[in-house]
Amino acid sequence: MTPPALASPTERPRPGGVVVLAFIATLAGRFVLTRLGLEVPILNDVRVLLYLCLILCLLLESHRIGRTAAAGGYCLLPIFGLLGYQILSASWAPSNAVTGPMIGDLAATAFLILVYYFLARWDRDHVTRMTLHLFHIAAWLYFLAAASGRGHASNGRWAALGGGPNVFVRVMILGCITSLYLYARSGQKLYWLAPIPAFLFGALASGSRGGMAALGITAVVAVLAIRPSLRWNKIAKPLGFLVVLSIMVALTAGRVIADFVQTRFVEATVGQGYTSDRDVLFSWALRLFWQRPLLGTGINGFHAIANLGEGERYVHNLPLSVAAEGGFVGLSLLGLAWFGLWHAYIRTPRTERSLEARASAYCGIYIGGTSLFSGDYFDARIMWIMLVLAAVRPARRRGARAPADVSHPWSRVST
Repeated sequence: MTPPALASPTERPRPGGVVVLAFIATLAGRFVLTRLGLEVPILNDVRVLLYLCLILCLLLESHRIGRTAAAGGYCLLPIFGLLGYQILSASWAPSNAVTGPMIGDLAATAFLILVYYFLARWDRDHVTRMTLHLFHIAAWLYFLAAASGRGHASNGRWAALGGGPNVFVRVMILGCITSLYLYARSGQKLYWLAPIPAFLFGALASGSRGGMAALGITAVVAVLAIRPSLRWNKIAKPLGFLVVLSIMVALTAGRVIADFVQTRFVEATVGQGYTSDRDVLFSWALRLFWQRPLLGTGINGFHAIANLGEGERYVHNLPLSVAAEGGFVGLSLLGLAWFGLWHAYIRTPRTERSLEARASAYCGIYIGGTSLFSGDYFDARIMWIMLVLAAVRPARRRGARAPADVSHPWSRVST
Protein backbone atom coordinates (compact mmCIF):
# COMPACT_ATOMS: atom_id res chain seq x y z
CA MET A 1 0.00 0.00 0.00
CA THR A 2 1.31 3.43 -0.97
CA PRO A 3 1.75 5.65 2.08
CA PRO A 4 -0.15 8.94 2.04
CA ALA A 5 1.73 11.89 0.66
CA LEU A 6 3.17 14.18 3.29
CA ALA A 7 2.75 17.90 3.09
CA SER A 8 5.77 19.86 2.02
CA PRO A 9 7.69 21.19 5.03
CA THR A 10 7.65 24.65 3.41
CA GLU A 11 3.91 24.64 2.88
CA ARG A 12 2.13 26.73 5.50
CA PRO A 13 -1.31 25.77 6.80
CA ARG A 14 -4.10 27.94 5.48
CA PRO A 15 -6.02 30.34 7.74
CA GLY A 16 -9.46 29.21 8.82
CA GLY A 17 -11.17 30.25 12.04
CA VAL A 18 -9.39 33.58 12.21
CA VAL A 19 -10.93 34.55 8.85
CA VAL A 20 -14.41 33.72 10.13
CA LEU A 21 -13.77 35.77 13.28
CA ALA A 22 -12.46 38.71 11.23
CA PHE A 23 -15.54 38.55 9.01
CA ILE A 24 -17.92 38.53 11.97
CA ALA A 25 -16.08 41.48 13.52
CA THR A 26 -16.28 43.35 10.22
CA LEU A 27 -19.93 42.66 9.47
CA ALA A 28 -21.07 43.25 13.08
CA GLY A 29 -19.96 46.87 12.87
CA ARG A 30 -21.13 48.87 15.86
CA PHE A 31 -23.55 46.22 17.10
CA VAL A 32 -24.32 46.76 20.79
CA LEU A 33 -25.84 44.36 23.27
CA THR A 34 -28.59 46.84 24.13
CA ARG A 35 -30.30 45.69 20.92
CA LEU A 36 -30.71 42.34 22.68
CA GLY A 37 -31.91 43.96 25.89
CA LEU A 38 -28.55 43.60 27.66
CA GLU A 39 -26.34 46.24 29.25
CA VAL A 40 -22.76 45.20 29.96
CA PRO A 41 -20.32 48.04 30.79
CA ILE A 42 -17.30 48.30 28.44
CA LEU A 43 -18.15 45.00 26.72
CA ASN A 44 -21.53 46.34 25.61
CA ASP A 45 -19.86 47.25 22.30
CA VAL A 46 -19.16 43.84 20.79
CA ARG A 47 -16.15 45.26 18.97
CA VAL A 48 -14.17 45.23 22.21
CA LEU A 49 -14.44 41.47 22.70
CA LEU A 50 -14.19 40.59 19.00
CA TYR A 51 -11.11 42.73 18.43
CA LEU A 52 -9.39 41.34 21.51
CA CYS A 53 -10.03 37.82 20.22
CA LEU A 54 -8.68 38.83 16.79
CA ILE A 55 -5.50 40.21 18.34
CA LEU A 56 -5.01 37.00 20.29
CA CYS A 57 -5.58 34.85 17.19
CA LEU A 58 -3.11 36.86 15.13
CA LEU A 59 -0.50 36.61 17.88
CA LEU A 60 -0.96 32.85 18.04
CA GLU A 61 -0.71 32.56 14.25
CA SER A 62 2.09 35.09 13.74
CA HIS A 63 4.66 32.35 13.12
CA ARG A 64 2.57 31.08 10.20
CA ILE A 65 2.21 34.50 8.60
CA GLY A 66 5.95 35.00 8.47
CA ARG A 67 7.96 38.17 8.13
CA THR A 68 8.07 38.51 4.34
CA ALA A 69 6.58 41.71 2.99
CA ALA A 70 3.46 41.51 0.87
CA ALA A 71 3.55 42.69 -2.72
CA GLY A 72 1.48 45.84 -3.06
CA GLY A 73 1.60 46.50 0.66
CA TYR A 74 2.61 50.12 0.01
CA CYS A 75 -1.06 50.89 -0.80
CA LEU A 76 -1.82 50.78 2.93
CA LEU A 77 0.35 53.82 3.67
CA PRO A 78 -1.99 56.47 2.20
CA ILE A 79 -5.02 54.72 3.74
CA PHE A 80 -3.47 54.88 7.20
CA GLY A 81 -2.30 58.40 6.40
CA LEU A 82 -5.91 59.43 5.71
CA LEU A 83 -7.27 57.74 8.84
CA GLY A 84 -4.46 59.18 10.97
CA TYR A 85 -5.05 62.67 9.58
CA GLN A 86 -8.76 62.41 10.35
CA ILE A 87 -8.00 61.41 13.93
CA LEU A 88 -5.50 64.28 14.22
CA SER A 89 -8.15 66.71 12.94
CA ALA A 90 -9.94 66.32 16.29
CA SER A 91 -7.39 68.84 17.60
CA TRP A 92 -8.96 71.66 15.54
CA ALA A 93 -12.58 70.47 15.65
CA PRO A 94 -15.19 72.82 17.15
CA SER A 95 -15.37 72.81 20.93
CA ASN A 96 -18.89 71.35 20.88
CA ALA A 97 -17.94 68.49 18.54
CA VAL A 98 -18.16 65.02 20.10
CA THR A 99 -15.04 63.42 18.65
CA GLY A 100 -14.52 60.35 20.85
CA PRO A 101 -16.89 57.91 19.08
CA MET A 102 -15.65 58.92 15.61
CA ILE A 103 -12.02 58.53 16.66
CA GLY A 104 -12.94 55.06 17.90
CA ASP A 105 -14.59 54.27 14.56
CA LEU A 106 -11.53 55.41 12.60
CA ALA A 107 -9.21 53.40 14.85
CA ALA A 108 -11.47 50.35 14.43
CA THR A 109 -11.37 50.77 10.64
CA ALA A 110 -7.57 50.94 10.69
CA PHE A 111 -7.42 47.85 12.89
CA LEU A 112 -9.65 45.78 10.58
CA ILE A 113 -7.67 46.84 7.52
CA LEU A 114 -4.46 45.81 9.28
CA VAL A 115 -5.96 42.43 10.21
CA TYR A 116 -6.88 41.68 6.61
CA TYR A 117 -3.47 42.89 5.42
CA PHE A 118 -1.76 40.31 7.64
CA LEU A 119 -4.22 37.65 6.46
CA ALA A 120 -3.50 38.61 2.84
CA ARG A 121 0.21 38.18 3.51
CA TRP A 122 -0.55 34.71 4.81
CA ASP A 123 -2.70 33.44 1.92
CA ARG A 124 -4.56 36.17 0.04
CA ASP A 125 -6.60 34.04 -2.35
CA HIS A 126 -7.73 31.60 0.34
CA VAL A 127 -8.69 34.43 2.70
CA THR A 128 -10.58 36.21 -0.08
CA ARG A 129 -12.29 32.98 -1.14
CA MET A 130 -13.49 32.38 2.41
CA THR A 131 -14.62 35.99 2.78
CA LEU A 132 -16.64 35.85 -0.45
CA HIS A 133 -18.29 32.60 0.66
CA LEU A 134 -19.11 34.18 4.02
CA PHE A 135 -20.69 37.20 2.32
CA HIS A 136 -22.82 34.80 0.28
CA ILE A 137 -23.98 33.00 3.44
CA ALA A 138 -24.65 36.35 5.14
CA ALA A 139 -26.77 37.45 2.17
CA TRP A 140 -28.96 34.37 2.55
CA LEU A 141 -29.31 34.91 6.30
CA TYR A 142 -30.25 38.56 5.83
CA PHE A 143 -32.69 37.76 3.02
CA LEU A 144 -34.44 34.98 4.93
CA ALA A 145 -34.64 37.10 8.09
CA ALA A 146 -36.16 40.01 6.17
CA ALA A 147 -38.51 37.76 4.17
CA SER A 148 -39.85 36.43 7.46
CA GLY A 149 -40.91 39.97 8.38
CA ARG A 150 -38.33 40.52 11.13
CA GLY A 151 -36.37 43.73 11.22
CA HIS A 152 -38.36 45.77 8.71
CA ALA A 153 -38.17 49.53 9.05
CA SER A 154 -41.27 51.42 10.19
CA ASN A 155 -42.05 52.44 6.60
CA GLY A 156 -41.95 48.85 5.39
CA ARG A 157 -38.46 48.94 3.87
CA TRP A 158 -36.64 45.63 4.20
CA ALA A 159 -33.88 45.35 6.80
CA ALA A 160 -32.62 42.56 9.03
CA LEU A 161 -30.42 41.56 11.97
CA GLY A 162 -30.17 45.00 13.53
CA GLY A 163 -29.01 46.85 10.42
CA GLY A 164 -30.95 49.46 8.50
CA PRO A 165 -32.16 49.31 4.87
CA ASN A 166 -28.90 50.80 3.56
CA VAL A 167 -26.93 48.04 5.27
CA PHE A 168 -29.37 45.44 3.98
CA VAL A 169 -29.02 46.51 0.34
CA ARG A 170 -25.22 46.28 0.58
CA VAL A 171 -25.39 42.70 1.79
CA MET A 172 -27.92 41.82 -0.94
CA ILE A 173 -25.78 43.16 -3.78
CA LEU A 174 -22.66 41.58 -2.32
CA GLY A 175 -24.68 38.36 -2.42
CA CYS A 176 -25.27 38.94 -6.15
CA ILE A 177 -21.56 39.56 -6.80
CA THR A 178 -20.55 36.46 -4.86
CA SER A 179 -23.14 34.43 -6.78
CA LEU A 180 -21.44 35.46 -10.02
CA TYR A 181 -18.06 34.63 -8.47
CA LEU A 182 -19.22 31.17 -7.42
CA TYR A 183 -20.72 30.61 -10.88
CA ALA A 184 -17.41 31.46 -12.55
CA ARG A 185 -15.36 29.46 -10.06
CA SER A 186 -17.55 26.34 -10.39
CA GLY A 187 -17.19 26.23 -14.17
CA GLN A 188 -20.54 27.75 -15.16
CA LYS A 189 -22.82 25.71 -12.92
CA LEU A 190 -26.10 27.56 -13.27
CA TYR A 191 -27.47 26.82 -9.81
CA TRP A 192 -25.05 29.39 -8.37
CA LEU A 193 -26.94 32.08 -10.29
CA ALA A 194 -30.29 31.09 -8.79
CA PRO A 195 -30.03 33.40 -5.72
CA ILE A 196 -29.51 36.55 -7.83
CA PRO A 197 -33.22 37.31 -8.55
CA ALA A 198 -34.04 36.81 -4.87
CA PHE A 199 -31.21 39.08 -3.74
CA LEU A 200 -32.20 41.73 -6.29
CA PHE A 201 -35.77 41.50 -5.00
CA GLY A 202 -34.43 42.12 -1.48
CA ALA A 203 -32.33 45.04 -2.72
CA LEU A 204 -35.38 46.67 -4.30
CA ALA A 205 -37.47 45.98 -1.20
CA SER A 206 -34.88 47.83 0.89
CA GLY A 207 -35.91 51.00 -0.93
CA SER A 208 -32.30 52.15 -1.05
CA ARG A 209 -31.94 54.34 -4.12
CA GLY A 210 -28.25 54.91 -3.40
CA GLY A 211 -27.66 51.17 -3.20
CA MET A 212 -29.28 50.62 -6.59
CA ALA A 213 -27.37 53.56 -8.10
CA ALA A 214 -24.12 52.03 -6.79
CA LEU A 215 -25.12 48.75 -8.45
CA GLY A 216 -25.46 50.64 -11.73
CA ILE A 217 -22.00 52.17 -11.29
CA THR A 218 -20.47 48.75 -10.56
CA ALA A 219 -22.26 47.17 -13.52
CA VAL A 220 -20.87 49.84 -15.89
CA VAL A 221 -17.33 49.29 -14.58
CA ALA A 222 -17.72 45.51 -14.95
CA VAL A 223 -19.09 45.71 -18.50
CA LEU A 224 -16.28 48.02 -19.59
CA ALA A 225 -13.75 45.61 -18.07
CA ILE A 226 -15.06 42.36 -19.57
CA ARG A 227 -16.41 43.82 -22.85
CA PRO A 228 -13.48 42.56 -24.98
CA SER A 229 -14.24 38.93 -24.05
CA LEU A 230 -18.04 39.08 -24.18
CA ARG A 231 -19.43 36.55 -26.62
CA TRP A 232 -23.11 35.80 -27.12
CA ASN A 233 -22.52 32.04 -26.90
CA LYS A 234 -20.98 32.58 -23.44
CA ILE A 235 -23.69 34.75 -21.94
CA ALA A 236 -26.87 33.51 -23.65
CA LYS A 237 -27.38 30.51 -21.38
CA PRO A 238 -26.84 32.26 -18.00
CA LEU A 239 -28.85 35.29 -19.15
CA GLY A 240 -31.73 33.09 -20.24
CA PHE A 241 -31.61 31.26 -16.92
CA LEU A 242 -31.74 34.55 -14.98
CA VAL A 243 -34.58 35.87 -17.14
CA VAL A 244 -36.68 32.76 -16.47
CA LEU A 245 -36.02 32.97 -12.71
CA SER A 246 -36.78 36.70 -12.69
CA ILE A 247 -40.11 36.07 -14.42
CA MET A 248 -40.96 33.47 -11.77
CA VAL A 249 -40.13 35.93 -8.99
CA ALA A 250 -42.19 38.63 -10.72
CA LEU A 251 -45.18 36.31 -11.02
CA THR A 252 -45.06 35.32 -7.34
CA ALA A 253 -44.18 38.65 -5.71
CA GLY A 254 -44.38 41.14 -8.54
CA ARG A 255 -47.35 43.10 -7.18
CA VAL A 256 -45.64 43.73 -3.84
CA ILE A 257 -42.38 44.93 -5.35
CA ALA A 258 -44.13 46.86 -8.13
CA ASP A 259 -46.13 48.87 -5.58
CA PHE A 260 -43.00 49.50 -3.57
CA VAL A 261 -40.99 50.61 -6.61
CA GLN A 262 -43.86 52.84 -7.71
CA THR A 263 -44.15 54.62 -4.35
CA ARG A 264 -40.48 54.75 -3.33
CA PHE A 265 -38.56 55.07 -6.57
CA VAL A 266 -41.02 56.70 -8.97
CA GLU A 267 -43.51 58.82 -7.05
CA ALA A 268 -41.25 59.90 -4.18
CA THR A 269 -38.05 60.40 -6.19
CA VAL A 270 -39.25 61.49 -9.61
CA GLY A 271 -42.70 62.88 -8.82
CA GLN A 272 -42.03 64.61 -5.51
CA GLY A 273 -38.26 65.10 -5.80
CA TYR A 274 -37.70 63.47 -2.41
CA THR A 275 -33.96 63.08 -1.75
CA SER A 276 -33.92 62.13 1.94
CA ASP A 277 -32.33 65.57 2.51
CA ARG A 278 -29.20 64.52 0.64
CA ASP A 279 -29.26 67.81 -1.27
CA VAL A 280 -29.26 69.73 2.02
CA LEU A 281 -26.43 67.62 3.43
CA PHE A 282 -24.31 67.92 0.29
CA SER A 283 -24.79 71.69 0.05
CA TRP A 284 -23.82 72.12 3.71
CA ALA A 285 -20.69 70.01 3.17
CA LEU A 286 -19.65 72.13 0.20
CA ARG A 287 -20.34 75.30 2.16
CA LEU A 288 -18.10 74.15 5.02
CA PHE A 289 -15.39 73.12 2.57
CA TRP A 290 -15.32 76.56 0.95
CA GLN A 291 -15.27 78.22 4.36
CA ARG A 292 -12.27 76.15 5.54
CA PRO A 293 -10.75 74.77 2.35
CA LEU A 294 -7.31 73.74 3.59
CA LEU A 295 -7.86 71.68 6.77
CA GLY A 296 -11.65 71.55 7.08
CA THR A 297 -13.70 71.76 10.22
CA GLY A 298 -12.09 68.78 11.94
CA ILE A 299 -13.67 65.46 12.80
CA ASN A 300 -17.42 65.66 13.50
CA GLY A 301 -17.29 69.35 12.69
CA PHE A 302 -20.08 68.91 10.15
CA HIS A 303 -22.57 67.82 12.79
CA ALA A 304 -21.38 70.42 15.30
CA ILE A 305 -21.62 73.36 12.90
CA ALA A 306 -24.52 72.41 10.61
CA ASN A 307 -26.61 71.26 13.60
CA LEU A 308 -29.20 69.54 11.40
CA GLY A 309 -30.36 67.21 14.16
CA GLU A 310 -29.48 63.74 15.39
CA GLY A 311 -30.83 62.10 12.25
CA GLU A 312 -28.37 63.99 10.03
CA ARG A 313 -25.07 63.63 11.85
CA TYR A 314 -22.94 62.99 8.76
CA VAL A 315 -22.93 63.87 5.08
CA HIS A 316 -23.75 60.42 3.63
CA ASN A 317 -21.08 60.99 0.98
CA LEU A 318 -17.49 59.95 1.70
CA PRO A 319 -15.61 62.47 -0.50
CA LEU A 320 -17.83 65.38 0.58
CA SER A 321 -17.53 64.37 4.23
CA VAL A 322 -13.74 64.26 3.95
CA ALA A 323 -13.80 67.62 2.14
CA ALA A 324 -15.93 69.28 4.83
CA GLU A 325 -14.04 67.89 7.82
CA GLY A 326 -10.57 67.38 6.34
CA GLY A 327 -10.35 70.07 3.69
CA PHE A 328 -8.10 69.86 0.64
CA VAL A 329 -5.50 67.90 2.61
CA GLY A 330 -8.05 65.22 3.48
CA LEU A 331 -9.36 65.06 -0.09
CA SER A 332 -5.81 64.66 -1.39
CA LEU A 333 -5.16 61.81 1.02
CA LEU A 334 -8.43 60.13 0.00
CA GLY A 335 -7.54 60.40 -3.67
CA LEU A 336 -4.03 59.12 -2.96
CA ALA A 337 -5.47 56.16 -1.04
CA TRP A 338 -7.71 55.18 -3.95
CA PHE A 339 -4.89 55.71 -6.44
CA GLY A 340 -2.52 53.56 -4.35
CA LEU A 341 -4.99 50.68 -4.31
CA TRP A 342 -5.57 50.95 -8.06
CA HIS A 343 -1.84 51.16 -8.77
CA ALA A 344 -1.06 48.12 -6.60
CA TYR A 345 -3.83 46.17 -8.34
CA ILE A 346 -2.81 46.91 -11.92
CA ARG A 347 0.85 46.19 -11.11
CA THR A 348 -0.12 42.62 -10.30
CA PRO A 349 0.96 40.38 -13.21
CA ARG A 350 -2.07 39.14 -15.12
CA THR A 351 -1.16 35.53 -14.26
CA GLU A 352 -1.41 36.40 -10.55
CA ARG A 353 -4.61 38.48 -10.85
CA SER A 354 -6.86 35.69 -9.61
CA LEU A 355 -10.62 35.37 -9.86
CA GLU A 356 -10.77 36.01 -6.11
CA ALA A 357 -8.90 39.30 -6.49
CA ARG A 358 -11.23 40.44 -9.28
CA ALA A 359 -14.37 39.56 -7.32
CA SER A 360 -12.97 41.35 -4.27
CA ALA A 361 -12.28 44.44 -6.41
CA TYR A 362 -15.89 44.53 -7.63
CA CYS A 363 -17.16 44.19 -4.06
CA GLY A 364 -14.95 47.10 -3.01
CA ILE A 365 -16.08 49.19 -5.98
CA TYR A 366 -19.72 48.57 -5.09
CA ILE A 367 -19.29 49.55 -1.42
CA GLY A 368 -17.36 52.60 -2.61
CA GLY A 369 -20.34 53.47 -4.82
CA THR A 370 -22.74 53.20 -1.89
CA SER A 371 -20.44 55.49 0.12
CA LEU A 372 -21.42 58.26 -2.29
CA PHE A 373 -25.01 58.08 -1.06
CA SER A 374 -25.07 56.73 2.50
CA GLY A 375 -23.00 55.85 5.53
CA ASP A 376 -20.18 57.42 7.52
CA TYR A 377 -16.44 56.74 7.77
CA PHE A 378 -16.86 53.41 9.56
CA ASP A 379 -19.43 52.23 7.02
CA ALA A 380 -16.69 52.41 4.36
CA ARG A 381 -14.61 49.75 6.13
CA ILE A 382 -15.71 46.93 3.80
CA MET A 383 -14.67 49.03 0.80
CA TRP A 384 -11.15 49.41 2.18
CA ILE A 385 -10.91 45.76 3.20
CA MET A 386 -12.07 44.31 -0.13
CA LEU A 387 -9.87 46.67 -2.15
CA VAL A 388 -6.88 45.76 0.01
CA LEU A 389 -7.58 42.05 -0.57
CA ALA A 390 -7.67 42.78 -4.31
CA ALA A 391 -4.43 44.77 -4.32
CA VAL A 392 -2.21 43.00 -1.77
CA ARG A 393 -0.81 39.51 -2.24
CA PRO A 394 1.96 37.39 -0.68
CA ALA A 395 5.32 38.26 -2.21
CA ARG A 396 6.55 35.47 -4.46
CA ARG A 397 9.88 33.99 -3.47
CA ARG A 398 12.73 34.66 -5.87
CA GLY A 399 12.89 32.02 -8.55
CA ALA A 400 9.35 30.74 -7.91
CA ARG A 401 7.06 30.47 -10.90
CA ALA A 402 3.88 32.47 -11.09
CA PRO A 403 0.80 30.29 -10.60
CA ALA A 404 -1.14 29.49 -13.72
CA ASP A 405 -4.62 30.96 -13.97
CA VAL A 406 -6.73 27.82 -14.27
CA SER A 407 -10.03 29.35 -13.27
CA HIS A 408 -12.96 30.18 -15.53
CA PRO A 409 -11.96 31.95 -18.79
CA TRP A 410 -13.85 35.09 -17.71
CA SER A 411 -11.39 35.47 -14.85
CA ARG A 412 -8.57 36.19 -17.30
CA VAL A 413 -10.18 39.46 -18.29
CA SER A 414 -8.53 42.51 -16.82
CA THR A 415 -10.60 44.54 -14.37
